[in-house]
Amino acid sequence: MTDEQPPAWAARLRSERARRLWSQKDMAIHLRDAADGHTRARLPSVESIQRYVRDYETGRHHPRDRYAQLYCRVFGLSYGVLFDGRELGTHRVTASRLPTRRDAADLTAWMTSTNIGNEGIAYLARTVASLSEAHSGTPPRVMLADVIDTHQRVQGLLRSGRQRLKQTRELMRLDAVLIAHAGLLLGDLNRDASARAYGRAAVLCARESETNEAVAWSALAKTARWEGKFRDSADLARRGFECSDPSSVRILLACQEANGAALSGDRIRATEALARAEVAAESVGGSGREVSAWSCPRPRQALFALSVATSFHEPEAALRAAMTAHEGWAAGDRRVATTWAQIQIGVAIAHVQQGAVDGAVEGVTPMLSLAPELRMATVTRHLANLDRRLQGRRFRRNADAIDLRARIREFGDVAMSNRDDEEGG
Repeated sequence: MTDEQPPAWAARLRSERARRLWSQKDMAIHLRDAADGHTRARLPSVESIQRYVRDYETGRHHPRDRYAQLYCRVFGLSYGVLFDGRELGTHRVTASRLPTRRDAADLTAWMTSTNIGNEGIAYLARTVASLSEAHSGTPPRVMLADVIDTHQRVQGLLRSGRQRLKQTRELMRLDAVLIAHAGLLLGDLNRDASARAYGRAAVLCARESETNEAVAWSALAKTARWEGKFRDSADLARRGFECSDPSSVRILLACQEANGAALSGDRIRATEALARAEVAAESVGGSGREVSAWSCPRPRQALFALSVATSFHEPEAALRAAMTAHEGWAAGDRRVATTWAQIQIGVAIAHVQQGAVDGAVEGVTPMLSLAPELRMATVTRHLANLDRRLQGRRFRRNADAIDLRARIREFGDVAMSNRDDEEGG
């Protein structure tokens, strides 16, 4: 058929692929990924499938049953529409045209068509969990690239074909976590407006998938805190707490509410929220020691308690909270570099509140050597808080305070050179 027009079904295969802006190699990959694990193991290489795609689109060969079914899954179309040229809704039941077994088979194929197998979704779920677990030990810019890459893969599946309803819901659930994670990381990169937009998108995605919205509210609460909207931050965290499952994110949300309440001057609410965090930690048990983007093990809990204490000018309570964190690390809790750095800054602030600049210098000096790629906005903003306190009248002629402020500026300059500090659109 080299000198003739390809048959209509071949032209449809090509047009459906082109409409999605896929190359023939992309098409081959999608066909392979649409197969279940057993079938995929029996398929040839992507290069061989790509040659099949080329032959199908020229009409040289007609797809056999296996590949025809995979095409239907990828495009979300029935066999009759894709290969027989039927248009949906064009056939009426008449005496001469009664429904046939092929019609029922087409309906079944359409209902079960999918561009991803359950194994593929399970793999994506493991990837999302792995990204969350790697969060605390990976520079935010590197982590953001990985999160966005996975998000785009999920979006590609959602937009380029169809899945069974259960699979679509699961893909959207995974994407809600990825979008919230991206919002968290954008905040670490000082991109608060973008972080807020991603947080809102995560809430919407979670609602559409009818799954838990807790991590999305946590991301929004963090953004509001750094935008200076402290009461809003507490309210957002409380919304997440109310809908959260008994998991480590529940501890985190209670701590975030306490922090927002303390920064807005609400001592009673902050105290009650910290108590809820303790209760949540007891209910979670050993899993509360896990470290991820959404976890709140003992050292991180202590960091929030420290922040609440310094907000109410209670340096002794702040130093006790810091000691709790160090005891947790000594007992085997994983030491996250950025949490440790913020604890040391909090210790320095507590000493400044006591008027002991030498204690502040001793507390904060170790973290000033933090690796440049870990000098995220969350850390530099806490340091800026310490710097503001060192500007107090009683420290203006203190040589140690002057020297420490210079070292804080140097720390910030290195952080600035390691990331774009301009807010994106």
